[in-house]
Amino acid sequence: MTEESAINYRGRKAARARSEQRRRAILEAALRIVVSEGVRGVRHRAVAKEAGVPVSATNYYFDDISDLIADTFTLFAESAMNDVVDPIYQHIGDFVHQHKSALDTDPQMLDQLLERLTALITSLLQMELRDKRDHMLAEQAFMHECLRDPRLREVARTYFDHLLDELVQLCRLIGVQEPEIAGEILMGTVFRIEQEALMVPVEQFDMQKAHKMLKRQLQSLIPAVR
Repeated sequence: MTEESAINYRGRKAARARSEQRRRAILEAALRIVVSEGVRGVRHRAVAKEAGVPVSATNYYFDDISDLIADTFTLFAESAMNDVVDPIYQHIGDFVHQHKSALDTDPQMLDQLLERLTALITSLLQMELRDKRDHMLAEQAFMHECLRDPRLREVARTYFDHLLDELVQLCRLIGVQEPEIAGEILMGTVFRIEQEALMVPVEQFDMQKAHKMLKRQLQSLIPAVR
């Protein structure tokens, strides 16, 4: 994560490695509760029980439950950007770089590229639903909670700006005009697909519908491609 995208924790800082391990264990326990019960399930007693620590430990690091929730979101955002988001976009970026030279010499290959790019994004979404479902559930939970709690919005803005920046870079890479607007549209489509997919068992994920939605959005950008 770059300095520009860095986000800061709010709770009491740990002075020793063992203390930091306990603090992180508390945040990881809170994140598990977010996944299973939603943000409203995060309470000092519930988190202490999940983490296997006394309630006094959660109160020591987090005087305010909002700080505990905000730091849990921060932990989620850091791990998501490093372990989920960046590797996925790196994979997509490598794919576009690999095929862009052919597109530059043969514009007729654009539809072929978009079809393969759509298939790649859809397969990555399917993989995320299968292997990173907890990440997606936590993302949705925090997304809704930041509408209620203004103290979460700074973390949310940093996280979602990072997601958007990656999509904007992708749009620039394929030569789309107004890449900032195109990135916003694509991100909204991906969030819509993810939200619908999380409402059903993973085996019922309609990959064909997701493919069509993404392909339609990408094709809508074609008139704006050089």
